[in-house]
Amino acid sequence: MPTRFPRYTFAGMELVFIRFKALESVWKGMEGAARWPFVYWDYLRYIVRDGRWNPFTHDRMACVREGTSIRMIVPLRRYGRTWRMLGDEPGCDIADALFQPGLDPEKAGTCVRFFLDRMEGRLKLGRIPDGSLFLEAIPRERIHSDKTVVYVNIPVPKRWDDYLPSLSTNARQNVRKAYHRMEKDGIAYRLELYAPLCKPLPGKVWKQMMRTYCRRRIGKYRKGVFSDETKGGIVIQTLKYLHYVTLKCLWFCTKHDARSLRKEPNALHFVLWDGDRIMAFMSGFLTDDKATYSVPRIAINDGYRFYSPGCILVAETLKCLTGSLVRNLDLSRGDEPYKFKMGGVEYHTHDLVLR
Repeated sequence: MPTRFPRYTFAGMELVFIRFKALESVWKGMEGAARWPFVYWDYLRYIVRDGRWNPFTHDRMACVREGTSIRMIVPLRRYGRTWRMLGDEPGCDIADALFQPGLDPEKAGTCVRFFLDRMEGRLKLGRIPDGSLFLEAIPRERIHSDKTVVYVNIPVPKRWDDYLPSLSTNARQNVRKAYHRMEKDGIAYRLELYAPLCKPLPGKVWKQMMRTYCRRRIGKYRKGVFSDETKGGIVIQTLKYLHYVTLKCLWFCTKHDARSLRKEPNALHFVLWDGDRIMAFMSGFLTDDKATYSVPRIAINDGYRFYSPGCILVAETLKCLTGSLVRNLDLSRGDEPYKFKMGGVEYHTHDLVLR
């Protein structure tokens, strides 16, 4: 520890590393105060399982213990001498520490300072959200760099009739135009909600969702590959593209976020249909208190781009959620214009490098 940072005195505290599986009961007892489903034990176990196949990473759950009680858990993954948050992975939108229920902010701050005081190695802690107790307790002099990333949340209206008038004039016109185009062309769209406890997601629907998602990703990648044919030549770029189509699409279907969205009981899927064809869909997780629906995955069928299916999907989802316990439709990472046009409010996560 550099001498310019003071070492604090923490009577009765110790920093211990405990296996992920051994913490299940304690971890789930701390989830009640968590604002995002991405820090739940049931979600992170898929990331832990993926990490078992990487010989260059090691997962460590850093626990601040006082007596026999665990006050704080910081899920970490080590790359050499660098520590990162366990949830700092593509497909996982939030990473954070967990605290003992009822722990006052001053005590939580003491736990964070103790953790930083005792940790060895470089700390690069990403995807920590605004308002996090962990973030707020980090001493400013310890922060070497702080990169903010834009996320967007749409408050769910209490009454659907109040929603469209709350949008800007341009946004209202775009939404109405999208509805009018589908009505004019005879597209009888419908929104279906799939949830494990009421309407399980059929395998055929899941496969079609994954095909839609992969085609969307391939389309974005293809534009980048062939935008400049001088970079490696057309043959090299074509081989790279074929590699992406085969290996990357297989990875999209099997990595942690796909498996958790398919299997977890708090996963919800809103699918916009035209007959038996998917126009757009969003998949995400509901928090335990049902207040927030967090969406890490959303995709549209490019064949329906003319009808703005993304805007219709968001509007119909908000209509479905109106009157429920859900108060936030969190569209997560990314500052795409349509999120703000549909009433989105910006917030941030922080990618920190600590001294």
